[in-house]
Amino acid sequence: MTSTERLIDEIMAASRIPSEKRRREVLRELRAHVEDFVGAGRQSGRGEEEIERLLLERFGDPRQIAQQFAWVYRRERAALHLGGFLISTVVVSLVILAGTISMQAGIMLGFGAPVVFGSRHTVAMALDILASAAAYLGLLSLARFFGRPLAVLVVVAAALLAVFVAAGLPPRYILFGFANGALLRGIQVAVRHPALRLGAALACFGVLGAVFLHPSSSALVASTASWLIMGLAYHLMTHVAARVDQALLRRL
Repeated sequence: MTSTERLIDEIMAASRIPSEKRRREVLRELRAHVEDFVGAGRQSGRGEEEIERLLLERFGDPRQIAQQFAWVYRRERAALHLGGFLISTVVVSLVILAGTISMQAGIMLGFGAPVVFGSRHTVAMALDILASAAAYLGLLSLARFFGRPLAVLVVVAAALLAVFVAAGLPPRYILFGFANGALLRGIQVAVRHPALRLGAALACFGVLGAVFLHPSSSALVASTASWLIMGLAYHLMTHVAARVDQALLRRL
């Protein structure tokens, strides 16, 4: 690799250009500019080493050039992350909702209970999962981009609350959902081993299942099992959310 190629690679690596398509366009323009400069130098009778030296002098510090690209594309980069966040939240919420309902139905069948999911139960679960996914993805993706986790969480909560109020949905689910998202992100940051992360998530939701117990012992077991299923589903959400978010950012 020549010094010129290393220069272009350093610029592209630090430029934070938002999309693959845009990066290809900028890379093509940079290479065309370099080829024009090299062609002009050869026509004037300069040697290859001299042309490369003059080219490096003309470009200057690659970090400064990369910062200029980052500044030019800052709004597009922010819009890309916000768009990816919204799409990821919806996709992850639907996947986790379907998985949770399926697993809870299996638990009910295992205990011989009738599998009945009313619209109220499904809506409540969907709103919880939506708020949880929004909180988790906000802390995972947006906070990493904007660099202020608490501020991002407040903005996401305010935006989601506004959407709930405008749509006539009960906003109380946001509090529970955001507590879930913050808890899951906290477990992910504090616990490194995957098995311990799963154990911590199941323990937290198992405790919730025991707290919200029913009078009969069989109902207690079913309720705790249902909460453990929710804990497992939310733990799986942390894996699904990261993959969906990264895949969308690469493709958008």
